[in-house]
Amino acid sequence: MLRGAVLCGACTCLAALTACAWASADTGTRHAWTASVNGPALYGRGQRAVSPPILPSGNLPQAEGVITSVRWRYSFAKTPPVDLQAYLCNAQRCVLLPQAEGLTEAFGGDDATQGFVFAFRLPGQGAVAPALQGKSNQVTVGFR
Repeated sequence: MLRGAVLCGACTCLAALTACAWASADTGTRHAWTASVNGPALYGRGQRAVSPPILPSGNLPQAEGVITSVRWRYSFAKTPPVDLQAYLCNAQRCVLLPQAEGLTEAFGGDDATQGFVFAFRLPGQGAVAPALQGKSNQVTVGFR
């Protein structure tokens, strides 16, 4: 029984370390906020599916409020088709995402208090059967 408790504790510790590393700050980053929403479902090719807004919760700490970097992560209930187009957008711009998770500095200088949305599209026409169900859309916004 103790062995299971140690294993569970190690997994919890590993998960915490992974989350900390995933959200770690870059050289210009002094603060960060992380938020996530359920991902949207894609029902048809040629149609765009947009996530609910991902917003910081509460008040941000005293800072300039200028983004230095954004980490993203999205997932679906099943492996998406290889031609999935994924974008991360704020009020100023959208960035085409090359993979399901990563880091970009493309939003550098933008307002850190503003939210983000993910947008997904499958090129072509016709139904996606069964629908491609989104699971999680997450961002960690580093700012100073």
